[in-house]
Amino acid sequence: MKRTLPLTALFLSSSLILTPSVLAEEVESGATQAASTQTAEATEITEALTPIPPAVQKTMNRLFTLQPELKKLNIITSRSLMNDQRFLVHLSDRAEKTGNSKEYMTAYLECDKTTGELLSFDIQATAWASEKSPSRQLVQDTAERFLTEWFGTEGRKQFGKPTTYGDNASATHKKDGTTVSWRKRSVEFPLLLNGIPIENRNVRLNVDSFGHITNYSYTPVDLDTVKVPNPDIALPIEEIKKNITTADSISLTYVEEQPEKDGRDSENIKTKPVLRYDLNDFGGYHAQTGKKVDEKELTSVQSKPTKTKIALHPKGQTLIARSEEEVKQLLTKLFDINSAAGTLHVEQPFNFPWQKERRYLDYRFNTEDGQVTAYITTDKKTGHVYSVSLSTNGEQKKQAARITEEQAFTVACDFLETYADSSTTELELQQNIFEESEIPSWVDKSKLPEMTDDQNDTYQFYFTKLHQGIPVRDHDYQVDIDKQTGKVVSFRLSTSSEKVELPDSQTIVTKDQAFSTFINHKPLKLKYIRPWYMDQQAPTLLLVYAWDNSDGFGYVDALTGEYIKEPIDQEGE
Repeated sequence: MKRTLPLTALFLSSSLILTPSVLAEEVESGATQAASTQTAEATEITEALTPIPPAVQKTMNRLFTLQPELKKLNIITSRSLMNDQRFLVHLSDRAEKTGNSKEYMTAYLECDKTTGELLSFDIQATAWASEKSPSRQLVQDTAERFLTEWFGTEGRKQFGKPTTYGDNASATHKKDGTTVSWRKRSVEFPLLLNGIPIENRNVRLNVDSFGHITNYSYTPVDLDTVKVPNPDIALPIEEIKKNITTADSISLTYVEEQPEKDGRDSENIKTKPVLRYDLNDFGGYHAQTGKKVDEKELTSVQSKPTKTKIALHPKGQTLIARSEEEVKQLLTKLFDINSAAGTLHVEQPFNFPWQKERRYLDYRFNTEDGQVTAYITTDKKTGHVYSVSLSTNGEQKKQAARITEEQAFTVACDFLETYADSSTTELELQQNIFEESEIPSWVDKSKLPEMTDDQNDTYQFYFTKLHQGIPVRDHDYQVDIDKQTGKVVSFRLSTSSEKVELPDSQTIVTKDQAFSTFINHKPLKLKYIRPWYMDQQAPTLLLVYAWDNSDGFGYVDALTGEYIKEPIDQEGE
C-alpha cells in the first residue's frame, strides 16, 4: 500500500468557459452519473461535464459538510487535468444566461482522480466581500479547526505549527463602476517528516474577516518513490557551526530607506538610512558532513554572480515630464519618436480602497502603424522619470547582434553619467553567468525537453550605487541596449524622495562580531530539501541545516552590533 503525505499544490487556473450545469447536491456519486449516460438526461451532459469519479464525489460530499454553502451550487464544468491524473470541478450559482448577476458564488475544486484526495479549492462570493483584513488570531484559529476536522486529530500531527504567510487581496470591477473587494490572510502549516519540515512544502489556507476558508491547497507525496534520510545521521549543531565560514555567511550593505515599521500606508511610515549585516540566503549545510550545499545540487541551472566596480562622473542632468506634452517631448528626445504619429494614454492602475494613492504615474505610447510601443513611469509629484521602455515589432528581433557587449556597456555607462544623481560616483555592475549544472545520475535523460537558444534582443546591465565601497541595495539602476542599433531602449533610474545622508562605515563592528550576534538570535534547524532538474525531482531528499526564519527575518546594525528584527505588518492583530 502506498503511503502519502501532503505538499503544496499549484494555484488553480480558473479561466474556463461556462457550460451547461447541474446541481451539486443532485450528483450523488460518480457511479450514478456513469449509469445515467444511458438515459435521456445524458444528452444534456457535454464534454465539459465529464462524469465525476466515485472517489472524487465522496470527497466532495465530505467538503460539503464542512463548507455547506457549496452544496447548493451548480456544477458548471467537470473534467480531467494533467494527463488524466487530476479532476477539476467548477461550481457556481450563476446560470449561463445570468452570468453578470450582482450576487454570486463560484468555486473550483481539484482532486486526485483515483484516490479522490482533495488537492485544492478556491471560493469567491460577493456576499463575502470585505475591505477589512482578518486578524492573525482569527486566521490561525479558523485554519487550525479546518485542518483538524479534515485530517483528523492524528492526521493533524503530520503538520507543524502554523505560520502566517501574508495579507492578500483581490477585486472585481462592475459595469456600473463600483468595485467589489476581498481581503484575506494566509496561514501555512509545514509538512513534517520525522518531525522535520520539507522546504516549500505545506498546507496553505486563506481566511477572510468573516472566518470563511476561501482557499486551500495541498498535494500528496508518494513515500514509496522517495528516500528520506534518517535524522540520526545529522551532526550536532555545534559541530556544524564550527564549519561555517563567516565571510561566506553574511554581507554588508546600506539601505537608504529602512522602514521603522511595516504597513500599507507607505507615505506615512518613517524610514531611516542604515548600514546592516545580513545572513546570505543559500541552501544550507549538509547535516551529515557540515559542508555547504552547492547550488548545482539543487537545480538544473546555477548562476555565478560577478561584481565589477565602476567609477562614475555624474553630470546630474534630470529627466522630468510633468504633463502629456512633456512626455511626448521626452520620447522624441530619447528615441527620435515622432509624437504626431502616435497616441499617448495615461494608464489608470487599480487601487484598493484601503491603499494610499500610488506614487507613480504611468503612460503608454503607441505609434499609429503599431510598430512601436513605449512605456513611461514618472513621479506623480515631481515629474521625475523613473523608468522608460521601448518595444518594436517582433519581426525585427532574433537577428545576430551588430554591436558587441563591450560597446553596449560603454553606451550604458555614458547614459548613467548623464542621468544618474550627483551622489552616485561609484557603481557596482552586477552580472549573473548562468550555466547548466551537470545532469545528475537520477535524471531520466529521455524525458528532458529539447533546449532552445532563446536569444535576448538587448544587452541588460544592472548597477547598484556604492558608498564608501559598500552597495546601497535600494539605490540601483538598469539600462538595456539594443543589440542591433546600440541605442538605449529601456532604463530604470533610482528616484529617492529626498537626499539621504548615509552612515559612516569607518567605525563598525566586524563580520565576526556580527556573525556571533546572528548565532545568538537565529537558530539553525534541520530541514529536508528535494532537489530537481528541469521538471524531474530527485528520488532522495537532502537533510540539511539551515537558518530558521519561522519567527521572521532580522539584521545586525553594523554601527551598534545590535540585532534588529525586521518589522512586520501589525494590522489586524
